[in-house]
Amino acid sequence: MKVQSFVAIALTLALTGAAHAERFLFQRGSVLYSASRDGKESRRVLDMGIGPGAVWSTAPDGRRIVWAKAANPETEGSLAGRPITLFLSDITGRRQKKLLTTENLIDRQGRKVAEISPTIPSGPITTLKDWSLVSLSWSTDGRTLYMGCTRVGAAAGVMTVSVDAQSGTALVDSEGRWKCLAPVTQPDARSTFLAAVAIGKESGIAPLQICNLAVGNAWTPVPALGGPAAYGAALWPALSPDGKSIAFASVPRGLWLASGPGFEVKVLISGDVRRPRFCEDGKTVLFLSPRPTTADKIAYDLYELPISGTTPKVVLSDVDWFDLVSD
Repeated sequence: MKVQSFVAIALTLALTGAAHAERFLFQRGSVLYSASRDGKESRRVLDMGIGPGAVWSTAPDGRRIVWAKAANPETEGSLAGRPITLFLSDITGRRQKKLLTTENLIDRQGRKVAEISPTIPSGPITTLKDWSLVSLSWSTDGRTLYMGCTRVGAAAGVMTVSVDAQSGTALVDSEGRWKCLAPVTQPDARSTFLAAVAIGKESGIAPLQICNLAVGNAWTPVPALGGPAAYGAALWPALSPDGKSIAFASVPRGLWLASGPGFEVKVLISGDVRRPRFCEDGKTVLFLSPRPTTADKIAYDLYELPISGTTPKVVLSDVDWFDLVSD
């Protein structure tokens, strides 16, 4: 075969995406593993030194991972009272660095950041003492890290702030305060879209919110029309690759899908579902679900479900958390 033929084949594979294979990154205890899409081939990547329930996220290019480590993981607290350190590593685990610590957070000019801009216009100015970290995620271009937070204490509230993914510096407003992206948490970015969770006006309601950055910074509830959300409290929203569908969990109301022009919602399966993620084909959703165990620890298995199906299939067992990336 001529050299030109090899070049043509390689180019065709690159253009069609056939050369890119999906794989899992998953956590067991403090250790991160990599596994093939069918779950049959796995290898150890790195020890993050964190336990189940800690937050981490993989960059869109699948080459970097960031995780949060608390100063005292045994206690609950705020970003100031229990400082959080973010670590960044390449996917091999050989190149690790401390990205930031909330104890000494600075902006791009090297100024210390202590205050946070209001979550709503004319709202109160808060500080790092008022918030705790619940989620980490990346912007679509991999340049920004989103930190989803919840309010500490009696006052209910959520917000998302962001930092530069390379330098770890806080993105601030004109007053030097850590800029609140929106009063939402657990954001997920795909294409030009962001999906996240807000606080509802009624008890037990946490509505989905969607934002199309291509047309502005306005957030719209999901579904856009109708009364209270049938799903109750949404958790862990996951956008499809084109940003036009959202898979999300509602504990204990199961796995839900929002799609179509008005993001109409429907339940896919009932039960205890956590951490849904779309496959790159946009037709399959992965998620975690607990299984019966005699030990004190809750054991989770990783399932896959076609959005047109009703019977999920186990892909991996004993998974504390996971992400899906393309090589």
